[in-house]
Amino acid sequence: MWKLVRYQLRGRRLLYTIGLIVMCALTLYQATHYIGMQENPGQSAPVSINVPLMMAYFWVLFYVVMTVINIVTYTQDLYGDTGYLVFSLPLRGAEILGSRIVLLVIDTLMTLLGGMTSVIVLACLAPGLAPQIRPWVGRFLLTGDYWVMCLGVLAVIVSFMSITFFGVTFGKTLTNSKKHLGSIFSALVVIAVLWSSAQFGVMLETRFSGIHLYLYPWQNLPILGEGTQPVQFPLVSPLMFVALGVLAFAMTSWLMDRKLNL
Repeated sequence: MWKLVRYQLRGRRLLYTIGLIVMCALTLYQATHYIGMQENPGQSAPVSINVPLMMAYFWVLFYVVMTVINIVTYTQDLYGDTGYLVFSLPLRGAEILGSRIVLLVIDTLMTLLGGMTSVIVLACLAPGLAPQIRPWVGRFLLTGDYWVMCLGVLAVIVSFMSITFFGVTFGKTLTNSKKHLGSIFSALVVIAVLWSSAQFGVMLETRFSGIHLYLYPWQNLPILGEGTQPVQFPLVSPLMFVALGVLAFAMTSWLMDRKLNL
């Protein structure tokens, strides 16, 4: 499996390089040019708070692009010529699917670490923003709830991708070589599963509302955590979604080993 991961990473080197260069350039631009254009850089201004949020949006966009590439290349493996190479390897379905999950984890960690680095750079370099953000960066990043939330977000994303891979694989087993029909059917399967899981998650949140399974990752960041009711991160629905993702992974692996015809 790890040889397959290395092979797929080599194919992404150019995308990673271009993406990281663009994100570094945007961070430095925001830190040295955009904020520096304020009339009084030393004075706190509402626009300054929007800058790290804007960088977060850029990192989310970077992550979305890499995730779409992950789905597209997996679909090409199922319907294209590359599938003959991938599925001819002496690997089980769980190992092939696991290589995709490893790539997703790498993309997620790269995005999280890159986003935190951007915030730290902005806090250190940006005039007008540093006094507002710098005192809270360490407290925020060292919060246990914050890191548990990051692990939870990673688990939910992996589960979402496992469900997506299941939908694509299930569509392939039903439509064989008809790529466009399989893509439509796959999208319908994924939408149905996500809608059902959302409804079930709401029911679980209502049923277990008295247990108070919540995190407070923003409590040390006054911008988001102040007030009588700080921002909460629920755990019931994510735990249910992770269990669904594990089931989707197992079913996709079984389909690859038993039902998939290339």
